[in-house]
Amino acid sequence: MDKTVDLINVFPFYGYENNTLISKEKGCISFCIEIELPEIYSLDENDFSEFNQVFSNVISTLGPNTLIHKQTYFLKEIYKPTKERLLSNELFKSNELHFKDRPYLKCKTYLYISKVPKNYINFSSKRVNSFLNKKQPFFVDNIIPKDFLNKELLIEFKSRVEAVCSVFNESSIMKAKLLDYNGIFGENNLLDTFFNLDFSNTSYNDVSFEKNTINVGNKQIQFFTLENLSQFEEDAKFEYIFHDKFTLDNNPFPVSNTFPLGFKINHEHVINEYIYIPDENTILNKLRKKAKSFLKFSSNDQDDQNAIYANQIYDFNTEILENHKLVVFYHLNVMGISEDSHSFLDMKNTIQRAFDKIKINVNINSIDRKNLFFGAIPGNAIGIAPDLYLPMSSDLAASLMYAEGEYRDNSQAVDGMKVIDRIQGRPLILDVYKAPEKDGLIFNRGMLIASGSGGGKSYFANHYLNSELNIGSEAIIMEAGDSYDKTTEFHDGVILEHNDNNPFTFSPFGLDQYDYTIDKEGKHSLTEDKVLKLVTLVNLITGTSKDEKNQIGALNYEVKKTVIENLIVNYYNEAWQQNQTDFSFNAFFDYTKEHLESYLSAKKIDRLVFDSNAFIFLLEKYSADGARPNLLNKSDDRIKNLVNEKVVYFKLRNLIDNELLFPITAFMIMDIFTKKLTDKSKSHINKIIVVDEAWKALDKPELEDYFNFLTRAARKDGGQPIFISQKVDDFAASKVIKNAIIINSHIKVFLDMRDYMDTFKENVQDLMGLTNKQKQIILSLNRDIPDGQKYREFAICWKDKIKAYGLETSSQERCIYETNPNERHKINLIHKENNYDWTRTIHDYN
Repeated sequence: MDKTVDLINVFPFYGYENNTLISKEKGCISFCIEIELPEIYSLDENDFSEFNQVFSNVISTLGPNTLIHKQTYFLKEIYKPTKERLLSNELFKSNELHFKDRPYLKCKTYLYISKVPKNYINFSSKRVNSFLNKKQPFFVDNIIPKDFLNKELLIEFKSRVEAVCSVFNESSIMKAKLLDYNGIFGENNLLDTFFNLDFSNTSYNDVSFEKNTINVGNKQIQFFTLENLSQFEEDAKFEYIFHDKFTLDNNPFPVSNTFPLGFKINHEHVINEYIYIPDENTILNKLRKKAKSFLKFSSNDQDDQNAIYANQIYDFNTEILENHKLVVFYHLNVMGISEDSHSFLDMKNTIQRAFDKIKINVNINSIDRKNLFFGAIPGNAIGIAPDLYLPMSSDLAASLMYAEGEYRDNSQAVDGMKVIDRIQGRPLILDVYKAPEKDGLIFNRGMLIASGSGGGKSYFANHYLNSELNIGSEAIIMEAGDSYDKTTEFHDGVILEHNDNNPFTFSPFGLDQYDYTIDKEGKHSLTEDKVLKLVTLVNLITGTSKDEKNQIGALNYEVKKTVIENLIVNYYNEAWQQNQTDFSFNAFFDYTKEHLESYLSAKKIDRLVFDSNAFIFLLEKYSADGARPNLLNKSDDRIKNLVNEKVVYFKLRNLIDNELLFPITAFMIMDIFTKKLTDKSKSHINKIIVVDEAWKALDKPELEDYFNFLTRAARKDGGQPIFISQKVDDFAASKVIKNAIIINSHIKVFLDMRDYMDTFKENVQDLMGLTNKQKQIILSLNRDIPDGQKYREFAICWKDKIKAYGLETSSQERCIYETNPNERHKINLIHKENNYDWTRTIHDYN
């Protein structure tokens, strides 16, 4: 049985000074850097080229006699609900409880850079970690080699380390931070993490190397090592490999060469990667001598191993010199961790299978366990025996580096949309627009949601709406179905549905506090917003639109629009002069009928440009004597005060196919949204309008100017138009819709797009202006969901950026968002039994 020793006697560091660890072993000096790896499933082929170039640059920056140790932890944590969300509404509370105690692997990556003695690679492996056999007094006089006492050498080394940090921070995919005393020795520090194999435990555990294994407290450890070139099953290694389930014939999906060693191992583990940078001339000369030695003992046989080895060495040297590469020595190990004997066996099998996937015959290494453990201590990479390294080119070593880190989203934020990561179901909070606005990723909140049939677009929209309504946002919803009735009811909103017995009516010419201003002299004036709305409405009902293909037609349109604007403004001015306040469409019609001819004559406008008879005829339809006298002349009590409601749901099923009524009704509904935008008391909240499929009937050239206004107003006043469709090509049905939706929606959400798999480029990518990376990620959705897991994935684009998440909800939330007819019937029965109390219904539904 091994003797028991105090940690202080086996602690590998002699001292610390100026962010530098001084090792007892050979007096090596080391800096510790925290690395932020790219988020998993976020890299394309160009990103991998950049990733590999970053590590190649790190190697060339540091120069000879440097040892790099990259260490990536995957340690278990348990999701703890956010207190503020538990105290929120029942849906937020149920969501938090749904994820309560869910385990996941938290990932952190560090880079330790050590200055080591010359020819370190030639040191005897038997004398590794020799400090363990020395008494404390030895280190008083014999710790630091003379080379390391050279002040200029230390200054240069620190400068190179700082340059390495700059290499990372100047890249577009990674960040680096040099750790100071607190990061290494402070609360929840780097060394605590290693000796406890826990990110939050600060009480050190006993470490045992007995019985051919390693135990850290109650955790058992097994090392898996790559230490010989013969362990590679394939000679060629490339910049990356392809994810087998995500990759399609028309959609390659790259991941790092060592991707299977990361999150795909569902046990705690640590990836340790080491690169030793030697003096190149010395190593190449040594390799040449070795090749000559092989040739000396070779025969003339074709299969002579000595000759084969010699030729391999010569080929390697040639590749290095001709391609201006560097020679390095590389070692990789994975430190598997388990908490009991049953999981230990499963852990071993899982890690072995992971190495099999990357064509490496891994060595289950117990013989070197002590050196591997001490060599894995942050800053003590010199503890790895030199004979565990294999020579290779620097670019190959760079391509073997593990690349995929965890999602950077906050899991404990209060505000935002609850989602999960794609790899392990870790709960996260997605900031849909606030952080992207702050970071300059988007300049407006306009959102487009698209999916194939049954892709879950309404489910996503309900979940997003609930997250926004709970923090004070307000919403107006227009849809031809029943997807949002339960969300509206849950938030005590208003549901309105048009029918012939009780049709919607409006009074657009009536004025409220948002529609006019009064100057110092008491003169009344319409706001620009109100003028535009009324001009648009009159254009809409008279069919006045721009013909851009015809210059004369475009000019005539501007003349007509100006005539209409002047008629509107003059009508109100005359009414104010006469102290009239009973404004209406009827009164405007009477004014127009009386003054239009004389106005056109005074302005010498030809009848071919503006046909007054046709204009009056079309307006008359909506006057007191027309076919639809109430539509624009009667204030609807259901509608007139909606600007103050938190959520309003217009169900337009009975209007959607009415080409005459629907555009007018939809336009008037959107006017409620614009009033919310201009209400100064609502300036601090998000104002949302959801147009689910119903936007198709808004495809009117007469609405182009209004849509442009709506976009500007939403951007300026904190509004968010959301357009939803399952037929993506409908978004480009006309210039009006394309400009209003595609161009002005800086946020685009895609759910399952398998319906467009074969035509994605022409029907989606080109239409939406998506990058190849965005295409790559969108087409990977829902292709690797674990068996038994019930969630759907979605991708969200902020202009040219993209991330993908999973959408998983509690049964209580599913009760509110469910659109399946059979489930809706079941829910309605439960709701009736509970006297229409949603709080009780959501808990009874399962």
